[in-house]
Amino acid sequence: MNNLKEITKEHHKKAERTSFVHRMLKRELTPYQYYVYLSNQFLMYTTLETAALNAHVLDGIREIQRVTPMCKDLQELEREHGFEIPQHLKSTSDYMEYIHKISKEPNKLLAHIYVRHMGDLSGGQIIKKFVPGNGEHYKFDDVDSLKERVRAKLHDGLADEAKVCFDMVTGFMEELERSFGDMEPVNKA
Repeated sequence: MNNLKEITKEHHKKAERTSFVHRMLKRELTPYQYYVYLSNQFLMYTTLETAALNAHVLDGIREIQRVTPMCKDLQELEREHGFEIPQHLKSTSDYMEYIHKISKEPNKLLAHIYVRHMGDLSGGQIIKKFVPGNGEHYKFDDVDSLKERVRAKLHDGLADEAKVCFDMVTGFMEELERSFGDMEPVNKA
């Protein structure tokens, strides 16, 4: 059994304590703010999942992929509110560039899958109750089985890279929160 969760606990807590997460759980995000969050997540997950597939990191756990359900959520919000995809944040570009840099390092990619996708399997099951729309991003066929199959791939050697990922997620949420002060939705004509 690995101690990855315990080793990365402080970094995880820091990500969970961002203003953005608190606002989400209090249902204080507007549909557009959630849309901006999700459109940036979509870009990051697309980059991560593509690299992870190419490096065979997702072998045996392919149903963990979230890009297709995220796309459905984005399309739902676009239909309902007339939103257009916003310009992505700098932290999103930085993350995508970083994933490209480590794309040939399966263990590092697995650490990012652990942080992001296990988060969707765990805390995401609570979050889905608080987001606008159907929250397809957070729906899985068999959460418990998938968690077990992911856990079987994990080991303590992923801790340093998982901490890097948690820090990048925290930076993204902080940048996102700062951007809300000037944010106005861009509606289709």
